[in-house]
Amino acid sequence: MVQNQTGTDQPTRERLKKKQQPSNQETGNPKHKSERRLRAYSTRRVPIVVRVLIVLVLIVVALIVGAMVGYATFGGGEAMDVLKLDTWTRITDFWMKS
Repeated sequence: MVQNQTGTDQPTRERLKKKQQPSNQETGNPKHKSERRLRAYSTRRVPIVVRVLIVLVLIVVALIVGAMVGYATFGGGEAMDVLKLDTWTRITDFWMKS
């Protein structure tokens, strides 16, 4: 929803562009414009791919910790038994038989 800002003191994109254009044209220095363009773009500190990997690792860790806590409290076993293959074989056999 776009609001009419003609009577307000809030700067709009068009007003800011009008204010910046005379200052850029007065200097006439193309080097100044290229430096300004370089500063306008910023690099990400943590790239998106690394962020996605961090989230996936945190999800896996949360699942493992949740399984350990659940198996220790509700299953009555030891928390480290969740990491053993025999435990998961018993669980899947139980699911398949019932």
